[in-house]
Amino acid sequence: MKAFFFGCCLLAFTAAVAGVQPPRPVVEHAGDTLSPDTVFFDTFYADTVEVQHLLPWEHIAQSELIDLLVKAHNEAMKEKPGIPGFRVHIYMDSGNRARLNTQQAQADFEEKYPEQPSYIIYEEPYFKLRAGDFRTRLDARRFLESIRRNYPAAYIVVDMINYPALD
Repeated sequence: MKAFFFGCCLLAFTAAVAGVQPPRPVVEHAGDTLSPDTVFFDTFYADTVEVQHLLPWEHIAQSELIDLLVKAHNEAMKEKPGIPGFRVHIYMDSGNRARLNTQQAQADFEEKYPEQPSYIIYEEPYFKLRAGDFRTRLDARRFLESIRRNYPAAYIVVDMINYPALD
């Protein structure tokens, strides 16, 4: 995301220094009253109907730099293991038996809360046990309050979480 933002700023700065206005997309309107988010076909049968673009793409003028920025953004997103979110930090240990102690803490946690995934993370010299894949801090807070009795030292951390399951 930072690379994409940096690229957009670089494009705007380059255009401003050169005194050139960035190209604007040219869109011809069909003159209908349908809003641009209107679907022209039944979504239930979407796999059998050819996809129709809402905008006539052949009439849009766009700089090649935009395509490069989009490709750079896509490549940067492929390298990330997930999306930014929140987890609850439950346990941390270092030393000779740190891995074994953390695995035992994970087994104890999974026995008490089987519905929440837990993860062991190694950040030298600590083995850390974190639980959950929460998109919002509020969801993480609700879970933290539900486990507060068994884990009074637990707290919320910002972490890269797994992508949510598609229903």
